[in-house]
Amino acid sequence: MGLRFKLVVLAVLLYVPIAHATKFYKWVDKDGNVSYHDQPPSTAGYRVEEKNIGVRPASTERVPADVVAKFPVVLYTAPKCSSCDSARAYLKSRGVPYSEKNVEGDRKLQDELIKQSGGLAVPTITVGSKVMKGYLESLLEGELDQAGYPKAGTEEGSESENKEKPES
Repeated sequence: MGLRFKLVVLAVLLYVPIAHATKFYKWVDKDGNVSYHDQPPSTAGYRVEEKNIGVRPASTERVPADVVAKFPVVLYTAPKCSSCDSARAYLKSRGVPYSEKNVEGDRKLQDELIKQSGGLAVPTITVGSKVMKGYLESLLEGELDQAGYPKAGTEEGSESENKEKPES
């Protein structure tokens, strides 16, 4: 019994950190009913919020409020879109506050996207009045830099770029 008990305790201790660093999705249907799942919904008609349990989200406190007000970031997506997932991950890693709009099955959002970009391509990302069809990290990075969003991995922008390089 002693060995079996130790193995069970060891197994539990090994899996506890994994369980605490898990993503959950909060689904809210059109009637306001809330449910939590480990996967995003496969159909439209839900407002979805991603919850990272046990993982500290990137801080958006360092983003100046005037930048967010002047250059709001909107990500138009559809389910099962790997480019949408990549764009979302980049925005989160950089700590950029953004609104995500799932256009699948939502005619109003589709009309909004057509008005913004002239088509129904996803992902479409807007930074203020700039519109980017598709996801290209370097292009999005440049638009965010130009708008004044802090660079990734820095507290107040990239201080190392402002320092003079020594001559060789």
